[in-house]
Amino acid sequence: DAADCGPARASSIADIRRVIRAAAARTPEGEWIRARGYDHAALAESRHPTRHDLDEAAPRHPVRLTHRSGHADVLSSAALARVGIADSTPEPPGATISRSLEDGSPDGLLFEMGEYLDAKIPPPPYHVLRERVARAARNLLSLGVTSVQDATHTNGADRWNLLDRLRQSVRPMPRVTMMAGGARVSEFAERGMAFGFGDDRLRLGHAKLMATASSGVQNPTASELRRMAADCADAGFPVAIHAVESEIAASAADAISRAPKIANAPHRIEHCAECPPQVLDAVARCGATVVTQPAFIYEGGDRYLATIARANLPHLYRTRSLADRGIPLAFGSDAPIADPNPMVGLQAAITRQSASGASLGESERMDAISALSAYTLGSAKSAGATAARNLGRLTPGRLADIVILDRDIAAAPDALGEARAVMTIIGGEVVWDG
Repeated sequence: DAADCGPARASSIADIRRVIRAAAARTPEGEWIRARGYDHAALAESRHPTRHDLDEAAPRHPVRLTHRSGHADVLSSAALARVGIADSTPEPPGATISRSLEDGSPDGLLFEMGEYLDAKIPPPPYHVLRERVARAARNLLSLGVTSVQDATHTNGADRWNLLDRLRQSVRPMPRVTMMAGGARVSEFAERGMAFGFGDDRLRLGHAKLMATASSGVQNPTASELRRMAADCADAGFPVAIHAVESEIAASAADAISRAPKIANAPHRIEHCAECPPQVLDAVARCGATVVTQPAFIYEGGDRYLATIARANLPHLYRTRSLADRGIPLAFGSDAPIADPNPMVGLQAAITRQSASGASLGESERMDAISALSAYTLGSAKSAGATAARNLGRLTPGRLADIVILDRDIAAAPDALGEARAVMTIIGGEVVWDG
């Protein structure tokens, strides 16, 4: 499993070295060590680790350490050599290879190179992957999560085949909707697989498009994003566009407004994290559903308050403003970037409080029932007409997916993060009994 270097385990680079050193002690020499979850802003040194920090902890192993955002990785010297990154290696479009100011050599920090690394680093053996998926499924069911979406933007037919194999051998597990990588929709079309292909346990979902400005420029460009969205829609796939920065959210809204509509599913904007008034207007006009993550207010709120200009704080992870404008709204976790526990997100949507109790965007607070609806019926609608007919409500004729909690969520919203699922039911079958 990936070693946990999240803020709860690692508050300094020395802590990261300690975690990786422990992983090296239980990993055969020369095999990959994977670690994830570090947050440079939460470290005592207020910087990213470098290859030298990882080399000190695991000199005989290639190490990949992934940032909690998923948009950055740090590789040890051995790992850089394994994946072929050297002084003269060119940067892929939209990516950044951080380099030493002294000699220009890679210092191990890579931005937006996850896809490159995934293609270079061998996956774990199937039996190891199966056990990890089974463990993750048990955890999700214990949290009351009955449906998940795999939103990986590189998903192709090979990923579908793997998930199909896993869902037949790992039981019980939540229902899965797998998004298609936007650049790979032709693979599915060639196999006669359209949006909605599959069954109520594994279904093919939206075409995922990744758009960022983390390198300082938009990638893909606005015109490229419009073309990609149109191509996916022409192939019969609604799009789900990853958009964190305000300029990317505006570009996503523009691309969606120009793309052909899909009769049985809405186009989506994922995150819409920075949403100033002009972006809110653009999103409202384009007709997209926004799938956002209120848990980031709880988990990242203190950092936002310390690092983001006060004038921009009210525009972060907006919820009430979206609902008031009639924008269809769905909530998710973005796990493993954030805690998959929906109770954390519910509490944040209702209270708009960070982990320390600081308030952030109080005008965006939602009532308990509206927040719950965004996690249930809103999420079902965001997945398309079939999910909307079968999931999200407890009414006759729908699939019997039920979660029984240990408390009334409307009674004490400030403490919802402590709520626990005592029973989880999927399709009328008890899959978790706590």
